[in-house]
Amino acid sequence: MIKKIDAVFTWVDGNDIDWMSRKSNFIDDKPEKLQNKKVNSKGRFFDNDELKYSLRSIYQFAPWINNIYIITDNQTPKWLNINHPQIHIIDHKEIFDSKNLPSYNSMAIEMNLHKINGLNNFFLSFNDDFFIGRMTSPEDFFHNGKPKLFSGKKRFTLEQLSERKSGNEYFHANNNARMLIYNKYNFFPNFNLRHGIKVLDKKTLNDLEKVFHHEFENTRGSNFRTKKDVWSIALYSFYLVAQGLNKPYYIAPLRKNLLRYNFKFLRKGRDYTYLPLTTCSLKKIKSKFNAIKKYKPLMFCINDGPNVIDQKRILTKNFLHEYFPDKSIYEK
Repeated sequence: MIKKIDAVFTWVDGNDIDWMSRKSNFIDDKPEKLQNKKVNSKGRFFDNDELKYSLRSIYQFAPWINNIYIITDNQTPKWLNINHPQIHIIDHKEIFDSKNLPSYNSMAIEMNLHKINGLNNFFLSFNDDFFIGRMTSPEDFFHNGKPKLFSGKKRFTLEQLSERKSGNEYFHANNNARMLIYNKYNFFPNFNLRHGIKVLDKKTLNDLEKVFHHEFENTRGSNFRTKKDVWSIALYSFYLVAQGLNKPYYIAPLRKNLLRYNFKFLRKGRDYTYLPLTTCSLKKIKSKFNAIKKYKPLMFCINDGPNVIDQKRILTKNFLHEYFPDKSIYEK
C-alpha cells in the first residue's frame, strides 16, 4: 500500500501585470525564442481562479493527499494560505537551471517535476484546470500499486501517424515522445493520454532523464513551446508500457447530459469529462456542466485557450463556485 501521495500543480497568473511585463521584455530582447505567436496567446495563460477551485476539489474529495506543491514563476495567489503546512510554493528557480529561465513552456516545466525537493515518490500531476468530481481514495488513481495511465480508447498505427504531418506544438511534443520510445525500444505506443490528472513517480522520471538526457535538456531550454519539444508525461507512460511495467487504463468520457446516461449501465465507466472552452458552444458547455453536476465523474478538465469569450469564462466560474462553494483550508 502506498502511504504518502502528493499533488503537484503548475500555475501561472497570466493577468499579473508584472509577469506580463517580464514576458514582453524577454520577447523584445530575444524574439527568436518565440517561434509561433499562437503559443503566447493570452488565453493560454489566463487565470480564472481555477487553482482555487481545484484545491477545493482536493480538500473536499481527496483528503488523503499529503503535500501540495504549486510551481510558479515568482508569483503567489493572493487568496492562498501559504502558511498551511501542506502548501509549498516552488519557484521556477528551485527546479530549473538558470540558463533555461525564464520559462513560459509547460513542457519544459514538466521536465522538472521530479526535481522538487521533498516530493514523495508518487504524486498526482495537476494543471490548474483539472478538478476532482467526487469522493475518492488512492485506489481511484492506482491499481495493483501502479499508477493508472488514464487513456482514451482510440488506437492507431505508425503508418496512420506518419500520414498526419500537421499539428500544434502539443501534438508534436506528444508524438516526439512516442517516436523516442519506438526508436529506442522498437515498441510503438498506440494510445493517447486523457487530458486530466496524471499519476507519476519520481523514480521512473529520474530513470527517463538518464536514458533521454539530451531530449530533457533540449526541452528545458525551450522558453516557449516548440515543435521539437518532448512531453515528459507522455514519455513516462509510453516507457512504462514499452517496458511491460504497466498498461493503458481506459477511462470513458462523460460527453454531455445525454438522456441515455440516465441508465446507469449505459454510463458505466464514464468517469471523465473534457471541456475545451475554445471549441465548445455555450449550449454544449451548459450541457457538459449539467452532466458533471448530475453524474459526478472522477475528474474533469475545463480547458481555457485562445479567443475564449468572456461569457464562457463567467459561466465557468459560476459553475465552479456552485460545484465547490465552500472555502478550503488552503485559503486565507
